[in-house]
Amino acid sequence: MKWSESDTIALVELYEKHECIWNIGSKDYRNKLMREAAYEDIVKTLKKDNFGVTELKQKIKNLRCTYNQELLKIKKSQKSGSGVDDLYVPNIKWFKLMDSFMKNVKSVKISYTQDNAESGGK
Repeated sequence: MKWSESDTIALVELYEKHECIWNIGSKDYRNKLMREAAYEDIVKTLKKDNFGVTELKQKIKNLRCTYNQELLKIKKSQKSGSGVDDLYVPNIKWFKLMDSFMKNVKSVKISYTQDNAESGGK
C-alpha cells in the first residue's frame, strides 16, 4: 500500500505522541500493555483499510530504517571534508519531524568486535 506524504507525516506525529513505543528511556517503554494500547490507538486514529497493528509495526520499522539511513548519509557527508554547501540534506518531508524527537534517543546497538569474538561473545 502506497502512503501519501500527508499520511506518513500523520503517522510520524502520532508516533511522537506515544513515547512508550520509541523512547527506550521512558519509564513506560517496558510496559507491554501500554505499548500495545499505543499501537491500537495509532491504528484507530489513522483509519486505514487493511491496516492493523502488525502492519503498523512494519511501517514504523521501515520509517526508522529510512531515518537511520538518512542520518548515515548526513554523517558521511560531514566526514568527507565537503564544504558547507555540499553537506547532505534529506529531502524526505517527514525527516525533520522525526529527527526532532528521535535525535535525543540513545539507540541500543550491539557492536561485534574482535574482543567479543575472542571471548566467545561474552
